[in-house]
Amino acid sequence: MFLKLGFIMMFLFLIILVPLGFIIDRIFLELYSEQVHKNVNQYADKLKNTLENNFGVDPKIFDYISSTTEGEIIIFDENGIILSSSLIEFQKGQQIQSDLFQILREGKYFDRGYNNPETNEEFFFVGRPLIVGGKFGGGILVFSSIDKIHQLMHGIRNWIIISIVGAIILALCYTLFVSRKISKPLIIMERATREIAIGNLATQINIKSNDEIGSLGKAINKLSLELNNYRTNRSELLANISHELRTPISYLKGYAQLIKTHQYNDENELESYSIIIENESERLSKLIQDLFELSKMEEGKTKLYYQLVDIEELIEEVTRKVKVKAQSKDLELAIIKHTLPSIYSDGARIQQVLLNLLENAINYTEKGKIVVEAKQQNNSVLITIKDTGIGIPEEDLPFIFDRFHRVEKSRSREMGGTGLGLAIVYELVKLLQGNIKVTSENGSGTEFRVSFPLNIER
Repeated sequence: MFLKLGFIMMFLFLIILVPLGFIIDRIFLELYSEQVHKNVNQYADKLKNTLENNFGVDPKIFDYISSTTEGEIIIFDENGIILSSSLIEFQKGQQIQSDLFQILREGKYFDRGYNNPETNEEFFFVGRPLIVGGKFGGGILVFSSIDKIHQLMHGIRNWIIISIVGAIILALCYTLFVSRKISKPLIIMERATREIAIGNLATQINIKSNDEIGSLGKAINKLSLELNNYRTNRSELLANISHELRTPISYLKGYAQLIKTHQYNDENELESYSIIIENESERLSKLIQDLFELSKMEEGKTKLYYQLVDIEELIEEVTRKVKVKAQSKDLELAIIKHTLPSIYSDGARIQQVLLNLLENAINYTEKGKIVVEAKQQNNSVLITIKDTGIGIPEEDLPFIFDRFHRVEKSRSREMGGTGLGLAIVYELVKLLQGNIKVTSENGSGTEFRVSFPLNIER
């Protein structure tokens, strides 16, 4: 992976830096060339003015100008005969090139390139006509060596090449650093996922960065924890189901054998055995039904049927269903009424939640009363069910909605409970986009507060 990232980064840098170096080279070359052209033209114009004003003086002045100028110059008369030259290959008395002479004779300016055949030196030169007394009196050629530009560009190109090589080296070093930083945690995560895949679900990754790599590491840690929790919960669920099934099956098998072998004294004892078998069968059936319903809810397969629900009427209907059971234990069942709006929800599921909570309240309350209160709270309806029963110990409250969790295991089984009622309530409330909370004091009663939104978002 290091090599792959290194080659990719080097390739990207080459794609960027090589064209960039070429562009910089062209820019500098054009800038220097433009400056040389500008300087030569400006100098030629100044020299033209000077010579035009002094053309009739001693000719030796031409030699003086030729020897003191920075560039190379040629001065010739109206016939094209060279009067003075700083270039060896053009001597005094020679005839100037006819085409150049003709251009200047017509009063025109020009600029051209020239390559010295002896030294192979390149020049840029310009021509200016000399107008003396309103007539063509000769001309000047001003030369500037382009080799100086090439020398400057050679140095610049060297710096560009050094910069590109340095940038590539830095890029490779940075790539190695980054690739190690990226690949090392990726290798750690790859090993961790392999460990998770073979069942080592306690595997955790120690990556503390706050970037995408760190987020991926946290996601793998979360996945590992969730899979571990899932496996633990599954094992506990299977153990709980096995335990819950064992009791009714043992009862069914034991009392069935007693009846089969006629180990009873009279018809009354036979009937009691039959009742036990019937009750345990119902409990077993309810356990399987609750497990099936809870499984559907957790998988999101429970269907909800939305309609306008009259909460006041629904509470009255629920309390009517449990009234006889409450009266059989001499419990007072009170309803605190408030004016409530209808809500858009699944009335049957809300009724299932309230029935479960009320039956629990009746089962675990020996004396006193159960109070049901419903009122509007912002954009929801809050239903409170409060009893004066045995309460729930503080250490059990965090687990009250867990599957098969029982506060009093023996009493719960005597009541025919499956240990799934509150787990189903919790899942139903979530499905209905509601919220459920419980407060309790051991020996003083329990209060469940369930809220449902006025309008479910679908």
